[in-house]
Amino acid sequence: MDTSPALLLLLALGFCCPGIHGQSLKIKVKSPKDITQLQKGQKLELECYTDGDRGAFWIRQDKSGTLHFIVLISSTSQTKFSGDQKTSPRFTAHKHDTIYSLVVKSFTPEDEGDYFCLINNNQMLYFSPGQPAFLP
Repeated sequence: MDTSPALLLLLALGFCCPGIHGQSLKIKVKSPKDITQLQKGQKLELECYTDGDRGAFWIRQDKSGTLHFIVLISSTSQTKFSGDQKTSPRFTAHKHDTIYSLVVKSFTPEDEGDYFCLINNNQMLYFSPGQPAFLP
């Protein structure tokens, strides 16, 4: 399982207290137009547009509801994948200005689920809307 106590704590904080004191943060996830026609082995790129330079997390929620940490992209473009690795055989991630991208190198049934971008801003955790990615 790809969960850790630190990730679970961050997620709990995000679910408990979004938007305290009227704060808001704009996060938008962009995907290819043909995401509803994904094919096995296809490259999938998701982009997280933010209104600031804070760093971002990418996570995936599988069909059973289990959350899987994928990567942390720092505001200085450093990446940290699951298992505290700097690279991943399945994913790449990068930052350009305030856009945080996640690439699934070769989409498989194991990659199916809802993808979320998370931003930590002033000790508040903000979730993007989920982006579903499933094979037909």
